[in-house]
Amino acid sequence: MSHPPVVTARSRVGIWVIAALVTTVQAVGACFRHERYLTGMDLTIFSQVARHLAAGQVPYSEVKGADYPIFGDHLHPVVLVLGLPWRLWGDPRSLLVTQAICVGVAVAIVGLLALERLGARLAFLLTLLLGLSIGVQSALLFDLHEVAIGAPLVALAGVDFVRERWRRCALWVALFPLVKEDMAVLMLGFALALLVAGQRKLAAALAVWAVAALTLALRVIIPLFNPRGVYPYSGTTDVAPEYLWRSLVTDGRGTIAILVLIASAGLLALRSPLVLAAAAPLGLRMLSSNASYWGLDYHYSLLPAIVLACAAVDGLARTRSDLLRRSTVALAVVVGMWAMWTGPLHTELRRSLTPCERCEVAGQAVAQIPVGAQVAADDLLTPHLMGDRTVLHVYPNYTAEEQRRPEWLLLDRHTTTGRHAHGRPWVQDLITQSQDHDGYRIVWERDGYVVLRR
Repeated sequence: MSHPPVVTARSRVGIWVIAALVTTVQAVGACFRHERYLTGMDLTIFSQVARHLAAGQVPYSEVKGADYPIFGDHLHPVVLVLGLPWRLWGDPRSLLVTQAICVGVAVAIVGLLALERLGARLAFLLTLLLGLSIGVQSALLFDLHEVAIGAPLVALAGVDFVRERWRRCALWVALFPLVKEDMAVLMLGFALALLVAGQRKLAAALAVWAVAALTLALRVIIPLFNPRGVYPYSGTTDVAPEYLWRSLVTDGRGTIAILVLIASAGLLALRSPLVLAAAAPLGLRMLSSNASYWGLDYHYSLLPAIVLACAAVDGLARTRSDLLRRSTVALAVVVGMWAMWTGPLHTELRRSLTPCERCEVAGQAVAQIPVGAQVAADDLLTPHLMGDRTVLHVYPNYTAEEQRRPEWLLLDRHTTTGRHAHGRPWVQDLITQSQDHDGYRIVWERDGYVVLRR
């Protein structure tokens, strides 16, 4: 019978050091991305929330609408923590760093589990692989999202599942609705994993709570805060079996995403019942009509990557064959090297070494907007206006209901962003409309950036 590895204080520190180094690299990459005007509307929305919280105000987002409480959009109480970093540093980059720290803590939690189950050398390697995995990279080098802030909670649930601390695991999972209403899907995945592990009562209780929490959020709490009294995303995405074929076969991005995530963790993760927890959100993504959910982009693979990493530790600890253990770790290393070479972190760090041709002009355009002014701007310019201006979304590229006309407009003729752009030249159309019907005139223009004043 094999003995558990000896865990020393030095090895624990080593896990935290690796996690801190990875966090630093990811945070620097995110800030580089921001400096090159590549962050967008999500960061702006959460920055507005953070600014209001830091001032002791109700968390509104002016981008979403006039007097629009953020909980009328999604129910994500975890965003209330964002007021602290904004108070310390009133800049969107403070939120990017906070997000990286939260994910880094989650990586360290999983690494400590690996340390006690697999020994120091393998734990150090798995911690590094998770911290640099494609799921983590894509989340931290996107913009900002509440699931990244809640990543430590998911990591705690995963490690307590592996440690068979069933009640503590269930407690962490029961807190998932604090992160976002759609975390109910991951809750159901954990309930299924607990059921397979023989914890029927806990599984049933979590399943009931998941459905109740989701129903309460969508039918009661969010409509209560929403200015129109509705859940704003109702009917925007379909879930049907036909999309499973499209995501996995016709398009293929779904198949690639699943294979990469499993291979990143190592195939022995499939030996753990915990893999069922990750299967639930992954399966729902593949059944969705929204093709953005199918691939490895954005933040959608972050939490499955953390759960699968816990499952990998469990699977490796269950396996006695050195050949199988070495093979699965080798596969994870290969996929990790591929992720480093082709993933967003490599792209951002390489991009940071080349001159940004339009960044100086973008900064000059932003400087044209007076402090304290109300301005509507292109998505990629909005985060840079957040410190001391009131930022709205450009009409009509966000919602047709947006009727506010701020004093200033800041646009980019070269933009490819915009929720309703659909490849049309909407910027020139908006400039023409603003001049002909809304009383705006161009007061500054350079290299495609246009400032209009009403």
